[in-house]
Amino acid sequence: MFKLEGKMTFINIDQNYLKKLHDACSEVYYKAKGYDNKPYIGILIDKNDRQYVIPLTSAKVKHKLWKNVNKECYLIYETSKITDMRNNDIWVAMEGDSVKHILSVMDVKKMIPIVPGVYSRVDINIEDGDDNATQNYKNLLNKEYSFCLKIINEVIGKANKLYEKQMKNGKVIKFCCDFKALEKVADKVEQSGLENLEKS
Repeated sequence: MFKLEGKMTFINIDQNYLKKLHDACSEVYYKAKGYDNKPYIGILIDKNDRQYVIPLTSAKVKHKLWKNVNKECYLIYETSKITDMRNNDIWVAMEGDSVKHILSVMDVKKMIPIVPGVYSRVDINIEDGDDNATQNYKNLLNKEYSFCLKIINEVIGKANKLYEKQMKNGKVIKFCCDFKALEKVADKVEQSGLENLEKS
């Protein structure tokens, strides 16, 4: 059974490690460019000290049709005013001039194992020296963090059900990561190190 290890945190994951996982299971979120700062939520840990994290993916137009919660996903959103929306924002009209501004999506079925040395924790505290772009990004992360913190126990429950069912019956549902395949990669990286695995 997974539980939260310490406080909930956001992390970034080494691109080379993500590629190794993606090579083993194509459902892992990975692109050769642009995923360096992709935030993952964690860290979940089980009784065998196996660590997992859950990805956040950027809001897209298709998400406007999604429910707030389904079996494996959560819309991360805020209630805002239509006048506050910018050109690229993803939102759904509500009553009056209110909108559901979709910030991102938490995708439990895409959770992945991690090991020490392949990730770094994301600092979401706004500093005096941050430029506008950095401040805006940290503001977004803080909104996402606050939302996720409220639902993290429910998320962990879904993660446990999904993981245990797959491990018990060996069936990987559609669009879900293959946890056994990914854990083999994670174990190799932990034993040999990512650099040595790259050379082999």
